[in-house]
Amino acid sequence: MNTLVDQAVLNNVAWCEIVCNTHGIAGISKQQVWGLLSKAPPFYPEIITISKDVPIEEIKHFIENGNDSSIKDSYANNDLARFGFKILFEAEWIYHSSVSDLEPIQSNRRVITTEEDLAQWTITSELDGVIKPDLLKRKNVKIFILEKNDGIYGFIANLNANVVGISNVFSIGKENKSLWRDIPQVVANEFPGLAMVGYEHGSTLEDAHLSGWRSIGPLRVWFKSIKD
Repeated sequence: MNTLVDQAVLNNVAWCEIVCNTHGIAGISKQQVWGLLSKAPPFYPEIITISKDVPIEEIKHFIENGNDSSIKDSYANNDLARFGFKILFEAEWIYHSSVSDLEPIQSNRRVITTEEDLAQWTITSELDGVIKPDLLKRKNVKIFILEKNDGIYGFIANLNANVVGISNVFSIGKENKSLWRDIPQVVANEFPGLAMVGYEHGSTLEDAHLSGWRSIGPLRVWFKSIKD
């Protein structure tokens, strides 16, 4: 696999596995599916497809043997309603090329490096208990905070599959549509010469498009209530 979407998918799988590992949860990789046999941390899926042509048997293995409530259908091409799942949301993988003209590092942009700062970051982003301090030890993961007059903004970048994945983007205060324009510059100072990927939907996707990010393919997240 070597398309931009494939890189985005593999980067996302690696990131989800990293987060799960910090919770003591081990992922299992089938040939074309990554998954868990236990509950994932909040906001993370138990199953991620990593191929357009994933055999339905590989998905069924995790559904029948695990404790699944969320599946990331990375290419939006599987009908999972047959297993009792409903579409939670549809989104688009997004891409931004590497940045060559770096701006001077501004004092209001910084990488979180201490557990004390991370604790405040997780509270502000409403990810307390999800994003763990062990991530601070990883050289391929950077947790960013941007402090401006109109609010506080943050996101996480991870280097995997030869691209930098952007996730957990948040803003507190006045809505900042320039955030997605700032992200490539911020990331390029830590991971120079690398393209960036992620996924978004709704108004946030529109903001990313207006800031130079482009869509490269659809994805779909399915959800099954424990009451179903």
